[in-house]
Amino acid sequence: MYAVLLARVSSREQAEGMSIDAQTENLRNYCARKDLEILKTFQLVESSTKSERKKFEEMLRYIQGLPHKVALVADTIDRVQRGFKESVDLDELRNADKIEIHFVRENLVIHKDSNSADIARWDLGVFTSKTYVGNLRDNVKRSINYNTGKGIWQSLAPIGYKNARDNNNHPTIIIDQERAFKVKRLFELYASGLYTLGAMVQQAKNIGLTSRLKNAPLNKSLIQKLLTNPFYYGVMRVKGHLYAHIYEPIISKELFDKCQAIMTQKASKRQKYAKIPFAFGGLIRCADCGCAISSDLKTKPSGKTYTYLKCSHYKGNCQQPPVNEQKIFEQIQTEVFDRLSIPQNIMQEIVDALKTSIQAENEFLNQSLNDLAKQLERANDKKSRLLDLLLNQSITQTEYDTKRSELEKEIFDIQNRQQSHIAADKSFITTIESVFLVVSMAGELFKSSKVEQKRALLNLLLSNCTLKDGKLLYSLNKPFDMLVNLTTNEKWSGRKDSNLRHLGPKPSTLPD
Repeated sequence: MYAVLLARVSSREQAEGMSIDAQTENLRNYCARKDLEILKTFQLVESSTKSERKKFEEMLRYIQGLPHKVALVADTIDRVQRGFKESVDLDELRNADKIEIHFVRENLVIHKDSNSADIARWDLGVFTSKTYVGNLRDNVKRSINYNTGKGIWQSLAPIGYKNARDNNNHPTIIIDQERAFKVKRLFELYASGLYTLGAMVQQAKNIGLTSRLKNAPLNKSLIQKLLTNPFYYGVMRVKGHLYAHIYEPIISKELFDKCQAIMTQKASKRQKYAKIPFAFGGLIRCADCGCAISSDLKTKPSGKTYTYLKCSHYKGNCQQPPVNEQKIFEQIQTEVFDRLSIPQNIMQEIVDALKTSIQAENEFLNQSLNDLAKQLERANDKKSRLLDLLLNQSITQTEYDTKRSELEKEIFDIQNRQQSHIAADKSFITTIESVFLVVSMAGELFKSSKVEQKRALLNLLLSNCTLKDGKLLYSLNKPFDMLVNLTTNEKWSGRKDSNLRHLGPKPSTLPD
């Protein structure tokens, strides 16, 4: 049988560190043992979490163009994918008997007649990889705190400002002389209290205020975003916190506060149920008109309260009947939570597969930490040499201060990335343990939990939720779709034509 090899690393540094060559050599040895004839080797230096993976797609097109079936051989599941979006394309090739996928270290081969146990192992391997990268991404974002503390904005400048470069070619923000006075006038008009946000759209047109990138008129949403942005009076909002920035303000804080007071007063009339938690709030849409399904709290003469799910009728009249929330709870309990299980006879097999995936993530962690340690050592060496240059009067004090600041930021970023990897590893293990807890106790958890816990469980397991004639229509997220009622799934015994795997694209809301 012919084979196509896939070796991947996510960065140029890893490629230079011979990691990709080590993978390739391991795959060649595997093919020799399995008597597989290698047609082509794809060495990818790209992230598996990017929406566009050009080299990966090139490999798929190559396989699709072959006149015969091939084995796609990769070191581990996470070398092929760290998310479920690739599963759709790979499944199409697998079910057409154009491909079988060999994950060497997991000792797993996925092919047209694979049983549900192997498919579940694949899905769980992808899930573990996706979880690790998601946790890493969240922790890496902390590195922006360095510039935030210095009052430096790290994104696109708001309307009324421009992104530019200073004398040292560093990014900065300057006043947009064409729009700044118009922005100030917009604040003044709204502060009069005479206009709603909708009416402000026309006022923006009257004064000629447009967006900077497309020079287009401002809509209601953009105007609200502009009027609530504290950047204009001297502070920037980052993750809900305010920090003084280093740029020239356009308006006074008094003018900004007056606009916020007017906006708050107008909005207070629309918040009747804003602070009441609902299990399905924002999770369901109407199957007929596509509008959001709202939760309506009703109190009977007896004093007992009920929650009804009904169409918001945002697009006009809709014939979708309201339904008691309890009825939907009972449906989900019966169809999902009571059927969610992992048969004891394959539990150990899945646990062993997860251990292999965790080992692969640990190797990734150790390699990443080693690379970062080398980068940190180089940065500290540069900092030491920089001081020597200053003492020898080879550079000026100004040059020294500028370069030292750059190196301190680099060192800070590297240290943050080290902590991010360590934190991601801990979160990764916790998440995997949580999956097994949910599977083993989901039914009881859902019955006894409070609204917030019910909502978290629904978010974890369900997506694409719509309401139709008193019934909830939904998709089960991976890997839970494979774990519902497996005790009665005949595919565990290897029988053909009973594969329950979804072949079409299905968005996932698993935690990142």
